Amino acid sequence: MSGHALLVAPFETLGFMRGALVACLALALANGAVGTLLVLRRMSLDGDVLGHAVMPGAAIGFLYAGPSPTWLSLGGLASGLAVAALAGLIAGGRARHDAGLVAFYLVALSLGVALVTWRGSNIDVVHVLFGTVLAIDRRALLQIAAVSSVILLVIAALYRPLAVGAFDPAFLRAVGVCAPYGAVFVALVVLALVASFQAFGTLLAVGPMLLPAAAARCWGLGVAASMALATFFGLAASVAGLLLSYHGNLPSGPAIVLAGGLLFGVSLVVTSTLRQLAPTIRGDA
Repeated sequence: MSGHALLVAPFETLGFMRGALVACLALALANGAVGTLLVLRRMSLDGDVLGHAVMPGAAIGFLYAGPSPTWLSLGGLASGLAVAALAGLIAGGRARHDAGLVAFYLVALSLGVALVTWRGSNIDVVHVLFGTVLAIDRRALLQIAAVSSVILLVIAALYRPLAVGAFDPAFLRAVGVCAPYGAVFVALVVLALVASFQAFGTLLAVGPMLLPAAAARCWGLGVAASMALATFFGLAASVAGLLLSYHGNLPSGPAIVLAGGLLFGVSLVVTSTLRQLAPTIRGDA
């Protein structure tokens, strides 16, 4: 099989592959920026919980209007923001915070599955949980592109306080900054997860956000460079996953997440090896 047939022909001949690629590109741009800040803030567990918090609202939207991207997104956004607000009220130390997040995770997921099963079928449950990236239609694609554009514009406008808050939130408080940048960032995370939900479902939506960002973080770059590298990793994982799903007859969403996990594993091994070899190289020099 030629390189053209292996790498280019699926996107050249099939419209649904091109649509999935464009959706993944838009998501990679938003997830690269949001995921990097999420990893820097050590909020990976929070992001996972918020990803599943989308489920009940999306299920209510499904009950009201069926598999409508607009209503699924609106419902998911409402429930995600509600759970984020409730999680923000949890106090009493990190252990209690983590326990509360896990409770929200389990309740949201169970409630969403129960609601979809009540009025839908097992196929509908699978679509809500795992998404249908190869079945992205024009309306859902425009919605993903619009949400990703809003996220990028907000991060560009608030880049400095968001970046400083990721490293040293106490500094912002010390200089008298009273703007709720933390709440703004959580809202951006929910928006990104709602956009990813259209393609990857509630169980996998956080994967394309965290895995490329974690892989980029392994290389020890600055915030802006990590965002750019995470975006590149996200796009590379998307292309590799789509091609793997096409040639190997595998589900596209899990294939993309597996490709992202492979990039993270390779980055972790390579950077750890380089750190171990660095003292030896300096000593020989």
